Amino acid sequence: MKRIIKWSLIILLIATTIGYFKFWPKGHSNAENYFKPVGERNLQKDEIGQFNYIFKMYEHLSFTGDEFRGWDPEAQLLWRYGIAFSAYAMPSIAMIDDNYADRAKLTLDHMIDKMKSKKVWGDWTEYGMGDDPISEGNIMYKGHLNLMYGLFQLMTGSEKYSREFTWLTDKIVTEMRKHHTEGKHEGADCEPGRYFAQCNSISLMSLKIYDKLYGTTYADIEAQWTIDFIKEKMTDEDFGFYLKMYQSNMRFCNPMLSGYTNAWTMAFLRTFEPEYNESLYPIWKEHFTKEIGPFAYVKEDPEAGASPLATMTGMMAAKEFGDKTLWKKLRNAIDKEIYMQDDEYNYLYRNFNNAIYNGPVLWTKVHTGWDNILNHNWGTEKKFSQPDISDLV
Repeated sequence: MKRIIKWSLIILLIATTIGYFKFWPKGHSNAENYFKPVGERNLQKDEIGQFNYIFKMYEHLSFTGDEFRGWDPEAQLLWRYGIAFSAYAMPSIAMIDDNYADRAKLTLDHMIDKMKSKKVWGDWTEYGMGDDPISEGNIMYKGHLNLMYGLFQLMTGSEKYSREFTWLTDKIVTEMRKHHTEGKHEGADCEPGRYFAQCNSISLMSLKIYDKLYGTTYADIEAQWTIDFIKEKMTDEDFGFYLKMYQSNMRFCNPMLSGYTNAWTMAFLRTFEPEYNESLYPIWKEHFTKEIGPFAYVKEDPEAGASPLATMTGMMAAKEFGDKTLWKKLRNAIDKEIYMQDDEYNYLYRNFNNAIYNGPVLWTKVHTGWDNILNHNWGTEKKFSQPDISDLV
């Protein structure tokens, strides 16, 4: 009997070992390579491959008007996030390797053009939420557009979008001041009566960049109103987690805990309040992540299973907070389904809509940290004069 048990255990151990190495991540660059400081960092093969794919795609899209060939129409409401989160990779790519800087700037220019397509913002009018998708509300769209404007001017020194950037910043700040006076809530609405911390965090980053370029103080005043409101009305009493959604008409906060909401919001608000968000990150990691050998995933709910969106935003948060261990395991899990399309190594994903997800996943790899992006010497260190926007509507 003992011999049977002994051999059963040996067979089980062998089978487990074979299975373990069969699924062990292979061919990945050392995680340390993705965390080296700018100046010592090189783009890795997978990053180059994914950027090749993104660059070619947006080069083609740049002369096709409102057409998005190859993009899943059933996921059209996600297109804005696919464009924006891809765009946020461009500054880091330009910082890491001068050989890719011009292409990164050009790609961001194309992304801004596609972001303004009616197919990206048209849901606002089609669903009856209003006739104007950017003057008031819809921060879940216009916050991203404004941040893209700001990053383009920061990176290039070009004032190509300066009037649009100033006009949209003015609309966002005017809406924030209106809500501050009314006392209903702070910041800007996403949809009528619905307010999300993560979407507002995007617009706050755009204000910080505007301040840097034009010498204004929106990040110190209007942005702080929003952050104070979120911490007072939209955080969990037990752990300080950012909560899912505030219903501004009913003044009710949905108490649901969300893995992606916290990963996203922490990463963008860290530059405003580093102490709070750096202390929240390990608590989030304890409650929302699961490690399995060389892999890890992020849960949308602490009691739920893996969520692709939460895992992707969690990977970005791990990068922002310098967590090499978790980032590596999340990278292993995401890149398990990666494959190389051709000799120019255009990396794609089997289980994702490639057009939408490749760019955001690239961002989770190349991201150098928001403070580093804001403080980088872009060769355009000057204060711009605010342009005249009196004729813009």
